[in-house]
Amino acid sequence: MTRKTEGVFNLNVTIIAIILILSRKKKLDRDSTPGLSVEIVKLEQIPDERVAPGYSCGFAYTIKVENNSATAVKLESRKWMIKHSDGNIETVEGDGVVGQQPVLKPGDSYTYTSYCLLYGERCSMWGFYFGKDDDENPALWRIPRFDMACGE
Repeated sequence: MTRKTEGVFNLNVTIIAIILILSRKKKLDRDSTPGLSVEIVKLEQIPDERVAPGYSCGFAYTIKVENNSATAVKLESRKWMIKHSDGNIETVEGDGVVGQQPVLKPGDSYTYTSYCLLYGERCSMWGFYFGKDDDENPALWRIPRFDMACGE
């Protein structure tokens, strides 16, 4: 009996260890490449007269992308997820940011401002920037989620 219990115990410990390893790997896959970071510097509502018809409101956001790794990195593309107040998630993908594909040397940062128009009263955005370093290794910046609400 003791052996059977020890075997079951060892099997359970092994399964738990595998689950922990996989969950950590999954978390790492969603995080930025070491040394790369994104900061939401500023978020402000756009004046109503500048918002296109059909939208509830709009927000301008300023983002700072940083490279504190040991090698230069080129930001090549982006992927945004925008969750509207009705629950629908819109995906926006494209090359670079605001028409640029900046190359950030170690210690460099790149700051830009863009905007998002809301269909409803609330919206959340998050996403990723993709790039490559000097050795053609993939680079990933995770854009943290930020929330917007009309009139707040």
